[in-house]
Amino acid sequence: MNSLNDDSGQKAEPCTDEDRTDSDVRILRRIAPLDKWPITNAIGGEGPVLALLDTETDGLDPETDSVIEIAVALVQTDCEGRIVKILDKAYALQDPGRPLPARITKLTGLTDERLAGKAIDEDKLTAFIGRADAVLAHGAKFDAGFVRRLLPGIAHLPWVCSLTDIDWLEHGYDGRALGHLLMQQGLFAPKAHTAGDDVTALVNLAATCLPNGRTVLAEALANARTTTVRVDAEGDTYQARSELKRRGYRFDWSRKGWSIEVSAFQSDYEESWISRHFPRVRVSKTPVTWHERHC
Repeated sequence: MNSLNDDSGQKAEPCTDEDRTDSDVRILRRIAPLDKWPITNAIGGEGPVLALLDTETDGLDPETDSVIEIAVALVQTDCEGRIVKILDKAYALQDPGRPLPARITKLTGLTDERLAGKAIDEDKLTAFIGRADAVLAHGAKFDAGFVRRLLPGIAHLPWVCSLTDIDWLEHGYDGRALGHLLMQQGLFAPKAHTAGDDVTALVNLAATCLPNGRTVLAEALANARTTTVRVDAEGDTYQARSELKRRGYRFDWSRKGWSIEVSAFQSDYEESWISRHFPRVRVSKTPVTWHERHC
């Protein structure tokens, strides 16, 4: 076996099992299947019923592309943000009426043959999700765009996003992908990228605890329910674009302007800062609730 050199020039042999400490090894446990989810007693009474949802689509544009697979888990929570029971599950496939792109087939494992003749019962699925108080997805902006078009009957429901409604970096995590977050919580999921597998993974992630002691679900719900303010910088923003980007503003192509979502207090500061440094830039402020945030 070859030796390794450390910075001091001394030879260092690779460590053996006897040399390892607990910090050298991380054990990952397979996520729990939903049909074996333990039923636990609610703490502080029942919380909201949530529909945890994932979709697979044949493209990225909700206006022109289609949902080809959808999975939903209806869960009962308690007042501490714990998932105490899986109430029900729903799953459906849909034929988009055109050949799937090769990349979509490779990503999802779905084929034209498997989808042929399949259709989502929209009335049945609307009634199913309508039993929930809110919908949660990992990357809700993507799923919400497709689901609202597919099921206009649930447009009244608010959305929660486990991707963006939690400041993962602030909590010490170095990534936000669903599989990566699971691994940082000591779990792993099958490699298959299907809506059903992703919903199972999402339920398991939502049930884990953050370093502050709150569940992922509790943290996401609390943040989602907090009303924020979208600050829009409009008009002549050309000279200001670099500074806006540095402050965290993003260019919104639909509104053709720069915007940032912040607290009400911070929105006043942003308006004052823009007025002082870029007086030709107009500022507008719009309250954002969990009904609009992921539209």
